[in-house]
Amino acid sequence: MNIVRDKLDKVISDNRLRIKFFTCFRELDLAIFVLNNRRIIQRSLSSYPVLEQAIDWELLQYTVSDYGIHWPELDADLSLRGFLLEETMKLVAA
Repeated sequence: MNIVRDKLDKVISDNRLRIKFFTCFRELDLAIFVLNNRRIIQRSLSSYPVLEQAIDWELLQYTVSDYGIHWPELDADLSLRGFLLEETMKLVAA
């Protein structure tokens, strides 16, 4: 059962948004998160020190859930909600 706490949670729930795929390009300091609606969220890989310091194999060992993405080998999690809040803040600040 999904609990809707606010409008952002409602958007995520109503649109069934999920992270579908992750990749990164170390030489470009780029982390890419592809959502199931074909939207792309990109961040600097260096924004996530635990990911930046991981070996390539560890980065490929991720799982996705309704809430975000998890790297069991690294004990690291990033939430879809957090990404979308950051995207919203970018729009407001622009």
